Amino acid sequence: MLLKSLYFLRSLSLPIFVYGSRNVIEFYSELLNLPCDLPIVKGARRGAPPGIYLINVTDNVPFKPGEVGKDSGKAQILYIEKAIEDAKRGEIKAIVTLPINKESAKLGGFPFPGHTEFLAHAFGVKEYAMMLANEKLKVVLQTTHVALKEVPSLITEEKILSKLRLIDKSLKKPRIAVAGLNPHAGENGLFGDEELKIIRPAIEKAKKEGINVAGPLPADTVFVRALKGEFEVVLCMYHDQGLIPIKLLGFGNSVNVTLGLPVVRTSVDHGTAYDIAGKGIASPESFKTAVKMAIELLTR
Repeated sequence: MLLKSLYFLRSLSLPIFVYGSRNVIEFYSELLNLPCDLPIVKGARRGAPPGIYLINVTDNVPFKPGEVGKDSGKAQILYIEKAIEDAKRGEIKAIVTLPINKESAKLGGFPFPGHTEFLAHAFGVKEYAMMLANEKLKVVLQTTHVALKEVPSLITEEKILSKLRLIDKSLKKPRIAVAGLNPHAGENGLFGDEELKIIRPAIEKAKKEGINVAGPLPADTVFVRALKGEFEVVLCMYHDQGLIPIKLLGFGNSVNVTLGLPVVRTSVDHGTAYDIAGKGIASPESFKTAVKMAIELLTR
């Protein structure tokens, strides 16, 4: 994916730093017959001339394409740790992450469910949110990588209100819709009372603070209303509630944005796809879109 995007990255005329391993880059360059001769530097440097630089975080990483492994998991963690280190020093303003294989990362000692949670922890941010966006729809997740059975216990009035405040601040007072947790948004308690006891009170408090928000609304129609322009962003109660419509509308052209961090962070909208690793058929389009959005957010 990265190798197939080199021409695009060079066309941006910006200093771009790739955190990785030389032996991995060289392996795929030879395997896919895609020349990749990147100058190696020790770390990112603010004000560097336009170009693509490789930061050889850890070398001679043992790996096999498409296979879960402890060593590759450790390497994935080291890459992001080095990027965070450079960001804290003020050398970079944006981080664009490629997907990690969560199974490999866990074997490598990664205690977090994903990049988002780790970035928030590393930057000491307590209030953050995962937003998925494309040209048609924006969704923010109230809960992220947790089992569905755990979702109701993780939804509280204060947590929802906090997310609404973050969305309002980060997106400059957008029109927000809040999706219900239960079918038909609970149908006035017939299918669950989270909407009545938790979600609606949070929304009412947000309205009193001047936040433009509506809900809780049935999840089976709220996205249709958003597509028609009634809402600019939908706050979803759990992972798949938000990601299914986003990926249906723009898989490969959507971007994962972390709200609340001191630096811009975007990512692709897909996983590692180990089933096609090393075949040269992975699409780089989501990666390109993530880079473009990172630049756009920095410009703002």
